[in-house]
Amino acid sequence: MKKTLPVIGALGASALLLTGCMSGGGSTAEVDASVFENPVAGEVPADSLDGTTMTFVSYGGEFQTGQMTAFADPFSEITGATVLEDGPTDMAKLQAQVESGNVTWDVLDATPAKVEAYCGEIFEPLDMDRIDTSKIPEGVGSGECWVPSLTYMYGLYYNADVYGDNPPTGWEDFFDTENFPGTRAIDGRNTPTPGTLEGALMGDGVAPEDLYPLDTDRALEKYRSIEDDLVYWTSGAEQTQMLQGGEADLIFGWAGNIFDANNGGTNYKPVYEQAIVAPDTFSITKGSPNTEAAYAYINFALGAEQQAQMTELTGYSNVNVDAKPELDEMGNEFDISQHMDGTVPQNAVYWAENLDELTEVWTGYLNS
Repeated sequence: MKKTLPVIGALGASALLLTGCMSGGGSTAEVDASVFENPVAGEVPADSLDGTTMTFVSYGGEFQTGQMTAFADPFSEITGATVLEDGPTDMAKLQAQVESGNVTWDVLDATPAKVEAYCGEIFEPLDMDRIDTSKIPEGVGSGECWVPSLTYMYGLYYNADVYGDNPPTGWEDFFDTENFPGTRAIDGRNTPTPGTLEGALMGDGVAPEDLYPLDTDRALEKYRSIEDDLVYWTSGAEQTQMLQGGEADLIFGWAGNIFDANNGGTNYKPVYEQAIVAPDTFSITKGSPNTEAAYAYINFALGAEQQAQMTELTGYSNVNVDAKPELDEMGNEFDISQHMDGTVPQNAVYWAENLDELTEVWTGYLNS
């Protein structure tokens, strides 16, 4: 059954395009496909895409800047391709491109649940013979329409300047406003990050192995129990801005954006117990006019050097076993690959299979 994409709110619609990338789209030059046979992660033939213009789409902010620096810039220098950037990744806009036949996005950084939900509809099933996945760490996985672009912690972070003498240690503390007073920030988008409802359930005492099927009523009631202390973010960049502006003492957020906030002077610490470990993905738009370039870009971005640099720049964990990022104390603290004990894997398949229902439930909560 065809899934219905959520309506774009006014805030989401106003932020669809990144400055300097309004043109989108790409020009397809004559490409010798044979030079991309037998791919090796991180390698791409010199001058192989001269004259090609393609577009990479991600979530903006310092995160996307880091991806462009680690992936797009060296890819362009080696291949001769021009890589435009756009964003944020948005399913409704992508669907409109595919249905109109006017595809201007080629490679996307997205969440696995959304790619799984729309695989074959707006995302291209991938030919894995064109991507070297041999260096992806065991357990990270891939799907019919995606390979991982990074891994990260989606979980609880606290202001160490506020709670340094008595830090929270898990989800129950996130909902304990008596012993841990302060403002909490959570996902305010119509379709939340998979794990948003799970965090509330674990905060209400549900064991990770008993989470599914999700008891959405129980999860929402848990959030309502602290609604006077909640604020909502709608993008990664807004998470960073909230923390730097002192708007939240605790946040249920994405590792890289809290990392960015700390680089700007804040002092937030992660709580790893029952933190949700999730990948972001590389995928290709169905009907992309630049599929050779798209495959080459993804294969290049999975290289050890590129992945190491991405981790150094963004704080997100790499997905190449040979990558050796040089990290300072904070970088090591935010590298989820070093803190896996007690974490919970994101269940992207469950979210993909139930995306319409979960979106409706969460939107109803936000609007109640």
